[in-house]
Amino acid sequence: MQWWCSASGKPWTWDAQYYPGVWLMVAVLAFAFHVWSRRGRAMGESRLVYWAGWSAVGLVWQVLDWPIGPLAAGYLASAHAVQFLSLALLSPPLILLAVRKPLAASMPERGGVRRALNIVTQPVIAGVLFNLVAIITHVPVVVDTLMPTQFGAFVIDIAWLAGGCVLWWPIVVEAPARPWFSVPVRMLYLFLSTLFHTGIAMVMLLRDFPMYGIYELAPPWPVWSPLEDQHLAGGVMELAGAAVIFSIITVMFFRWSGGVAGDVAPPAPPRD
Repeated sequence: MQWWCSASGKPWTWDAQYYPGVWLMVAVLAFAFHVWSRRGRAMGESRLVYWAGWSAVGLVWQVLDWPIGPLAAGYLASAHAVQFLSLALLSPPLILLAVRKPLAASMPERGGVRRALNIVTQPVIAGVLFNLVAIITHVPVVVDTLMPTQFGAFVIDIAWLAGGCVLWWPIVVEAPARPWFSVPVRMLYLFLSTLFHTGIAMVMLLRDFPMYGIYELAPPWPVWSPLEDQHLAGGVMELAGAAVIFSIITVMFFRWSGGVAGDVAPPAPPRD
């Protein structure tokens, strides 16, 4: 029994497989979220945000466990793209949203932890770190080297989840406080910080030969070829990724513009 999903080189079957390492990691994540989200509820966080966070924890489980996990590890680049979007762009903001208040309240006033968080969550550094993770984990030699090993596949999956948390922290948690990091600046930050993964998607879409040996040489998938699968992966990253980012930017814009309009609206005339 494998403890984490990795490329096995065996023909794909729909027989369920069990990955104790995935269950353990998700159990730790669920326990931590349970503790912090309860504190968030006690501090006034909404029930909708609370359950959205739990949905995100469930999404992490779904994309790491069978069947998506093993498909992404050694059969389909498109499943790998779904994993990236789920772990880096979808789950982290929902999880952080539910625990943002207790996280902000528990920030130490000084010390090494405070300094480290100040550095890592500084928007420019956070954006650079996220893009480094996205680029390195999509380099063909890195993917082909790490995905056949359980530890290597684990490193990529955890790097995406951690990189996503770093990316979204300045927007969602807002601690440490940065008065200059206004909503328009946040929208620009989110747009610029996700450009590189769009570039990776374009490369996957435009290449006329498979980029990754791990998927090109995988046991045949009966529905589409490795090249078609790579193009599908590029489309998932490009279209679905853009849909997520621009949907969030749109919500941020309308909430911000509504707040600005409310601030500058003239007072109502007195009644007779």
